[in-house]
Amino acid sequence: MVIGAAAFPPAAFAHGEADWSHGLVDGGMLFFSALKFLLPVLMVALFSPRHGLRPITMQAATLGIGVLIAFLSLPVSGDSAAVGLYARGYLIALGLLILFNLRLQAGLVLVLVLATGTLTGLEARNAVIGHPAAGFAPAVGFASSAICFYLPLALIASLYPEGWQRIAMRVVASWIVAIAAIDMAFMIVRSG
Repeated sequence: MVIGAAAFPPAAFAHGEADWSHGLVDGGMLFFSALKFLLPVLMVALFSPRHGLRPITMQAATLGIGVLIAFLSLPVSGDSAAVGLYARGYLIALGLLILFNLRLQAGLVLVLVLATGTLTGLEARNAVIGHPAAGFAPAVGFASSAICFYLPLALIASLYPEGWQRIAMRVVASWIVAIAAIDMAFMIVRSG
């Protein structure tokens, strides 16, 4: 998806109709264009130490299902900024779980992955569903980009359950918690 997005600049899409392939690439580009989509997926991928390939594959599929559930059926009532506040609070909670180095069972990680996919999908919903001519293609592109981002990160994190690499992951988590807290503060100040 990233190679396809780099090969076809967005200016080239202005001359054609919004067909399925353009919608697919647009959805994929949207996922990789904002930290608010990348960071939660990165954080939940850090929970995969000591889980094998099969649970990680199930988690990646669950992430995609969570994103698609958010696009398909969940009504978002009220201000979309509230979804952003919930998502930043959730990101802070994920970061604190990683900082305290909690060992979570594979079933609980699966629930966290589903929640991450759903919150990420809710945040991206307006941008992805905003092009009715492309149909459901941007949603598929967004979900497949999330899965393609999650899977290698979770596999790499599963290789390092202990040692300095795990400490480095906890440092990354602390930075992400700080970013989420600052972003949440800005969102509160703008809404108030």
